[in-house]
Amino acid sequence: MIGWRAKIGHVAPSRGDTFVYEFYRILGDGFLLLNTTGTIRRLVDDHLERQLERLEEATVDLAETGAEFIILGGSPLFTRLGHGSDREIAARLEAKVGVPVAAGMTCEVEALKHMGIKKVVVATPYPDQLTKRVADFLTASGFEVLRAEGLGIELNSALGDQPEHAAYKIAKKVYFAAPEADGIFLPCNRWPTAGVISLLEQETGKPALSSSLCNIWYALHRLRIRQEISGYGKLLASLS
Repeated sequence: MIGWRAKIGHVAPSRGDTFVYEFYRILGDGFLLLNTTGTIRRLVDDHLERQLERLEEATVDLAETGAEFIILGGSPLFTRLGHGSDREIAARLEAKVGVPVAAGMTCEVEALKHMGIKKVVVATPYPDQLTKRVADFLTASGFEVLRAEGLGIELNSALGDQPEHAAYKIAKKVYFAAPEADGIFLPCNRWPTAGVISLLEQETGKPALSSSLCNIWYALHRLRIRQEISGYGKLLASLS
């Protein structure tokens, strides 16, 4: 049976293509990603609002399709609403569908805590306003954000077109501007990051966490699945 170890649902804010690719690249046999796709085309507030309106419908659909854990993707949705919105919305939807639900932003915060990160630098593909919202959300979550910079990309489809070295370059830039940081955070499931995480950790000596890795880690953690994963950084290695 496909997905015999876990069927994980993901409410993607747009096509979700990069996360789907990285999910199977990392996990492989035994896992199934049930992915729904949203309508965000540009990283602007009216598009974010439109996606928020369809979260319930998408979550119900995933639960009815057999998802055992559901991730509400799209950190900008929850950083726009502010600290606590991720857990509030997830709790309401979980009560409705009877399946564990967590926002991607919750997965990311819990992963940062799991790795013992208190001082963090943030590298995003986002415009300045959205990057600042991520930093503000993390600050409200108890982290000290030493530096946060983004690539300034607003067109959502352009996120997946970025080469992996784009994440590598900006992550190194922000880290070496504040090397006293405990770790590096790269939000957004849509830009490719998985392939550079181990290299970043090797060159900085600090844990590097991306949204894709945080979402995978938290889903398996909540489902009590132990999995030996190598080559994708310290966070996923901790699952074994």
